[in-house]
Amino acid sequence: SAMQDLVPELPEVDTSVMAELVTLGQIVDYMNGEIAPQRTEVAPGLPAQAEIAPASTLGRHTLEAIVKEPDGTRSQGLDQGKVVVTDEGKGVASTLVTILVEAGIEAELATQEEFAQVVSAGSTSGVIFLGGLTEFSTIEDAVAVNRQGFAVARTLAEPSSAGGLFVTVHDNDGAFGCLGSRACQPWAAGLTGLARTAAIEWPSTTVKALDIEVGGRTPDEIAAVIAQELLAGGPELEVGLAADGTRRVLQSTPVDVEPGTMPLGPSDVVVVSGGGRGVTAATMIELASDSGASFVLLGRSQLMDEPESAKGATDDASLKRALLDAAKASGQKVTPAELGQQVGSILANREVRATLAAIRDVGGSARYISVDVTDQVAVSAALNMVRAELGPITGIVHGAGVLADKRIAEKTDDQFDRVFNTKVEGLRTLLATTSKDPIKVLCLFSSVAARTGNNGQVDYAMANEILNKVALVERQRRGPEVVVKSLGWGPWAGGMVSPSLKSHFKALGVELIPLEVGARMLVDEIASPQSGQVELVLGGGVLPTTLVASGGRGMAQGAPA
Repeated sequence: SAMQDLVPELPEVDTSVMAELVTLGQIVDYMNGEIAPQRTEVAPGLPAQAEIAPASTLGRHTLEAIVKEPDGTRSQGLDQGKVVVTDEGKGVASTLVTILVEAGIEAELATQEEFAQVVSAGSTSGVIFLGGLTEFSTIEDAVAVNRQGFAVARTLAEPSSAGGLFVTVHDNDGAFGCLGSRACQPWAAGLTGLARTAAIEWPSTTVKALDIEVGGRTPDEIAAVIAQELLAGGPELEVGLAADGTRRVLQSTPVDVEPGTMPLGPSDVVVVSGGGRGVTAATMIELASDSGASFVLLGRSQLMDEPESAKGATDDASLKRALLDAAKASGQKVTPAELGQQVGSILANREVRATLAAIRDVGGSARYISVDVTDQVAVSAALNMVRAELGPITGIVHGAGVLADKRIAEKTDDQFDRVFNTKVEGLRTLLATTSKDPIKVLCLFSSVAARTGNNGQVDYAMANEILNKVALVERQRRGPEVVVKSLGWGPWAGGMVSPSLKSHFKALGVELIPLEVGARMLVDEIASPQSGQVELVLGGGVLPTTLVASGGRGMAQGAPA
């Protein structure tokens, strides 16, 4: 991400592939592939060097919460130094501190504002973040607690390298949304993704993500439940504690997709964020082939006419030569950065236009609107124009996403917001601007990183976990007649996959998803009668046996995004 900031003319990359590069050699191989001449010769939706495998071998996992009794063991890290409990404002924190002190643990209460000062004073080895127990009056308040949790984790990041404890507590349904028993607080659910990533980046730290159904329980009762889990619960990372006393852990269960009927047809209008290029574009071509619907693709790239000098130049190198020659002939001076930006814009435009043409070629209709999906005013205006010309919107696909990979200790607020907002604020915009439309399909592009956490991707894991939980609530709110899916994709093959990158994934036991196969998987999910299976992970080898068996400890370093 630092190189993208310093050298903006670099080509855009497939974020799900780029996230997996762990050596400089792999990065160089991949970037060479991205700027190679054959890149622009690949038709949208078709992999250049991917081995096509049947979708059935790639894996499909649903999320379940299973009952599991505590094993009576204390959480490691409680006795390694001072544990700071953040004040949630309802009295839970103060009671919890009292219980822990009575159990012989050094514990201290701190507000969000005091936390950094307390940690800097020394001897702090752990934190119990109770921000997720706050009663949120607005979605903005719920979203804000994710940033607060991240800030706390970043402050703790250096001490955490030596062990200690990190616990997040969130008021949901006591089963991470799996029961659908009530409208939970999905917009604060990123705290679970934060814990999952912390568990990977801080392997010597004891990490827990607790989902506590507050129900009618008093603050003292909630504090007692938290203390009981920490003092005698056991080693599980994710633990749900329902109001009736039931304790649950999470399990990813393999389930094959069942064939069904496509709910979209030629009269439908589907709005797609991030649909002009890359993986989302490839899947929309396949969806257009099956439905014949009208697609409105929202993206950041501006569509502009190419300069005459670019005609006939088919790759990065030839475009740069042509544009540089034209600039010299006209007496203009152009910097390398400016030249790179021009080339990047031309290639992006070509990819978007190729996507639009491919959708039309398979029987759909398509148009592209350049707009920032997080700008609700601009998106609202664009969709009003769409309704006037095409009719009501009946489908939403949220595929936009960016990465800025850094470990928790190193990630800046700007990097966090750029990644987090594209997913979370983008979804808020799409839901708000289509609230009165007769939606048939709501499909969110999530990531396996939300389910497992991932090295350097705390913001991405948190944002996609929010997508997962919002999807569960939207399914409950809209009813079974609306298809709602949050698809946690494993890594895609993309257009160019170097031999070293293939070897890296193979060593991890991870299968790349070929574009053709992944596109078909999306269509199969939308058509499937398994409407109750909302939160899914798709991909081969992305969930280790230990994750399925233990209820989730996170993936090993270098796992897919």
